[in-house]
Amino acid sequence: MTDAVDGDASDADLRDQLKSMESKLRRLRDIRQQHNEAGKRSADSRNSIQKEYKKLREEINELLAENKVIRNKAKKHQARRDAIQQQIRELIGQSKSSRSEKGKKSPILELSEVMSQIEKLETKLETTGMSLEKENDILKLIKRHGMRRKELEPLVEEEMRIKVDLDNIEGSIQQLKGEADAEHAAMVECHNEADELWEDIKPRFEERDFKKAEGDRLHEAFLECRKQADEVHAQVVDMLTQVNEIRDKLKQERLEAQSWIDDHNESVRKALTTPDQDEKLAGALAEALLAGSSVSFGGSETGTTPNVRTDGRSNRKANMRRGGAARGKRGRSKPSDE
Repeated sequence: MTDAVDGDASDADLRDQLKSMESKLRRLRDIRQQHNEAGKRSADSRNSIQKEYKKLREEINELLAENKVIRNKAKKHQARRDAIQQQIRELIGQSKSSRSEKGKKSPILELSEVMSQIEKLETKLETTGMSLEKENDILKLIKRHGMRRKELEPLVEEEMRIKVDLDNIEGSIQQLKGEADAEHAAMVECHNEADELWEDIKPRFEERDFKKAEGDRLHEAFLECRKQADEVHAQVVDMLTQVNEIRDKLKQERLEAQSWIDDHNESVRKALTTPDQDEKLAGALAEALLAGSSVSFGGSETGTTPNVRTDGRSNRKANMRRGGAARGKRGRSKPSDE
């Protein structure tokens, strides 16, 4: 009896502990779900910000590429202006015969002189009558100038090949000054255009930096939520293991109690079973009868037994019936004639 009471008390304690742990487990799962939902919100916001950041960065890159094209265009105008100004200085020096280094010319000016000489010689061949020998000399000179032109052309860009009239140096200088001023004005215009574009780009840099910082902040928030959710999940797993252990103990105790009850019921059933309810005994008797063996009941031996008739009915009951009839006869009053 004491063992049963102790078992019930232990079972009640386990159930109370299980109920408490299951309640705590539900709370932990709710907390974990809250962390996961907060992390998902942070991740969604981060992804949205990153999409905006990526789009803005692409726009900035396109504008920067456009700005670079304009700046390069300005550099070309600047280089052409500088080349023209260099030609002007050399022409001025040539006109004054004040070159400090005789024969030292820039490739641009020398190419201009060679091209001018070739054009003059070709014009002379076409417009002037001359002997065959003189014509051959001019052709040889044109060929020599052509070879020098091929040597100079790789050194001078196409847009910087400026034709000058060496016979009219002063006029060429004025023409070159006008071209230099035009190139300078084009350069300034390109720089102004690039500056205006840059003023449009600068605020985008600030917005880009803000979106990047915001995306980083949301990503850190997402990682923190994931970390907290993982920590709570570890607690859930540990507590779930304990809950399963308690459930297993309760299940084992239920199985043991049920086994004890089944054994007790079986023993009681066997103790209360009479021979006529014993299926095994009945089966054995049936087999004996079928085999032709004699069967005795109640432990009596076979043979003649008082008060037992051959037809199986009790003689005692027959005697009682006869006796009862006699007593009735004796009880009646005699006839009046006696």
